[in-house]
Amino acid sequence: MLIGSATANAAACPNPPVDLGIEGWGPNGADALPCRTGDDRAAVATRTPRLRARLSHPDRGVLSADFVVRQGENRVTELTTTSVPSGSFAEVTVPQNVLAENGVYSWSVRANDGKHRSKWVGDCEFQVDSIAPNQPVVSSTDYPATGFHGSPGRTGVFTFSPNGSTDVVRYGWSLNSDTFDNRVDATGAVDVPITPTQSGLQSLYVRSYDKAGHPSPAQIYVFRVADAPRPSTPVATWKLDETDGTTGADATDNGHSLTLSGATFGTGYENNGQVNTTGSFSATSSALVDTARAFSVSAWVKLDDKNSSYTIASQDGDRESGFSLRYAGDRWSFGAATSTTPAQAGEWTHLVGTYEPHRVSLYVNGKLDGTADTTFANASGPFVLGAGQKDGTRVEQLPGTIDQVQVWDRVVTSAEAAKHSNLVGLRARYSMDELSGTTTKDEVSGQNGSLSGSAGWGSTPLDPDDPNQILTSKDKWLRFAEPGTGEMTGPRPANLRTDRSYTVSAWVRHRDFGDTAGTVVSTGDSAFVLGYRPDTGRWGFQLADGTVALSYSPARANTWELLVGTYDAATGIIALYVNGYPPGSAPAGSQPINGTGDLQVGRGVTGDVDDVRVHSGVMLEQDVRDLFSASNHYN
Repeated sequence: MLIGSATANAAACPNPPVDLGIEGWGPNGADALPCRTGDDRAAVATRTPRLRARLSHPDRGVLSADFVVRQGENRVTELTTTSVPSGSFAEVTVPQNVLAENGVYSWSVRANDGKHRSKWVGDCEFQVDSIAPNQPVVSSTDYPATGFHGSPGRTGVFTFSPNGSTDVVRYGWSLNSDTFDNRVDATGAVDVPITPTQSGLQSLYVRSYDKAGHPSPAQIYVFRVADAPRPSTPVATWKLDETDGTTGADATDNGHSLTLSGATFGTGYENNGQVNTTGSFSATSSALVDTARAFSVSAWVKLDDKNSSYTIASQDGDRESGFSLRYAGDRWSFGAATSTTPAQAGEWTHLVGTYEPHRVSLYVNGKLDGTADTTFANASGPFVLGAGQKDGTRVEQLPGTIDQVQVWDRVVTSAEAAKHSNLVGLRARYSMDELSGTTTKDEVSGQNGSLSGSAGWGSTPLDPDDPNQILTSKDKWLRFAEPGTGEMTGPRPANLRTDRSYTVSAWVRHRDFGDTAGTVVSTGDSAFVLGYRPDTGRWGFQLADGTVALSYSPARANTWELLVGTYDAATGIIALYVNGYPPGSAPAGSQPINGTGDLQVGRGVTGDVDDVRVHSGVMLEQDVRDLFSASNHYN
């Protein structure tokens, strides 16, 4: 019975019901399976489905609803529900033993206010399906079920087949867990790209689902991934160390050379690099990676400015870049992954973009800085450095320098991204071979450091019985004759940032330790201090925040010792090697400073210092041992 006054509109009838739906609903109309017919009809997994429709009346009030379910022309049940407020859903459940398995039915509904009825609406169709599909079949030519194949990070194609079921609409899968949380829609066999991330035994869990949502029994496809050496050979590597010409050689044996179009060679991150303008780029003659499978791209880049959007690396599609590693909006990006770290002009930055269908990750200076879901377009054209492609035209040409570019046909790991960001580049070296005067030359920049106080020269004594004796570089050094009164001051090395990875080294022979700290090498603002610590009697490598790594053994007087201090920005660890031995280490503070002070050598030292070197990037343990062997000062 209609509640409320109908005096002004006594003849008003209920509105035809709307938002018809069956099963699966929540609080919103869109949550139910909507009213459909034909091949698009709803499929339900129960023989007692729920039906619903929203009722309304021009005069509001309370209504009832009549539902009818038919099979062909035959009515199989009629259902009524009452006391439904206008604007609300009327809901009924089909009783047991009314519907047959796999039958196709239709249903309609009308509203009733006790005096008037709306017209019937609906003729919505549904099919009852309570039988699950068959267990799917899984196969792969890239990763067969027998033997070891592929490698971690390399995509394989796996084929899912319905195994005789005719009503499959999708598959769910997961690798090494039974969550089935990855979805691919398909009504038959489908090829699915999957990228294993580890070697050894792998289990791929796959289920198929029918239109009613029934899951099949799980198929567990077991395969083995070969333990390929890390890092595996890239598809292409360009060091870009050429000095002239228009060809950038591929350092692998794959022959993917770059042809420069307007770009030139000039000072790079390490040695030379590709110098670009807004009218230049370089490109290979053919595609390097399959953008439907996993791949990775890394590069060092230094922007001249941030005035526009620029592409560092891309691969051409028909008319658009299939993917781009780029700068835009003060951020770095790869696909939909955007860095949280603002980009900087005039500074070297290491970028790594990785793709596995359908996920991208972006590393900035060795740290993961962005991830996103992305599917790259097909791109079978040339690989391009310094530009992208839009509408078949070169765009986003980069003003700046690109160096040390590598491309892989797999996903590189986070450890590999960190390692490549720590590429060692020499920023300053003082051999200290002058033997006279008040300056010593930095062999990298050509600039001079100045000697002051008791700083002077020392060398291996000449042998009077050897008239042909020739002093080598390690036979000549700086000597600090009096405690704490001598110093060499040199200009701050270009392209050195002490808030990013770096290495500093020096040979030292201290004669008298005493109670005075002996600073072998430091910056004027103490961004780092490498030297002797009288409080411990050991060598130390200290950052501005007070974090210190100490040598395992006490410092030795009157003996040449090679000190190598490293800061790894990717891991946040500082380390100190003495004579190539495994280092003492410590976690650095949360944010080391990027110092601006000059380089200082010998402050507080009484003795000799030689072969001071400063690098961007982190020397590995073997690199330190090689340096020790190549520059051994032992008498």
